[in-house]
Amino acid sequence: MEFLSLLWLPILISGVVLFIASSVAWTMMPHHKTDWKKTNNEDELMSAIGKFNMPAGSYMFPFMTHGKESKGEACMEKYVKGPRGLLILWDMPSMGANMFFTFLYFLATATIIAYVSHAALGNGKEFMNVFQVVGTIGMLTYSCAGIPHAIWFNRRVITDIMDGIVYGVLIGLVFALRWPA
Repeated sequence: MEFLSLLWLPILISGVVLFIASSVAWTMMPHHKTDWKKTNNEDELMSAIGKFNMPAGSYMFPFMTHGKESKGEACMEKYVKGPRGLLILWDMPSMGANMFFTFLYFLATATIIAYVSHAALGNGKEFMNVFQVVGTIGMLTYSCAGIPHAIWFNRRVITDIMDGIVYGVLIGLVFALRWPA
């Protein structure tokens, strides 16, 4: 736990910097504007889904499990015929809570990155060594987590990867500038 006493300030600064960068990326930058598409007949679709009174959750259609029933002829026929997709419903979001948990996420990931970096580097390393290690771990952390989900469920992640590269550079810079001598 020595790393916490040495690296608490860059962890905290990284949490703040990444939270601000994330806020800017999602509210001011244009690259996320095409992440989601508007459906045809949105009002009709919302009305139809609303009639089912489904609770918040993630739904797959047609529903497939890994059991024998998924290999049945009727199930496979529905799957081949389509449409196939995911439906994600959520309750009314709380901006305050979501922002708080996003900040906690950045603090938690910065803490883990600090731990791994301190274990790899120790104290008193050169700016470029710290930047290289912390930045690389940051890029992996923030860029790659959603890729398997995107492969399986056809979600566009290029903008998330771009954000992750920026976040990795930012956390690398913060730690390189504040690394203990």
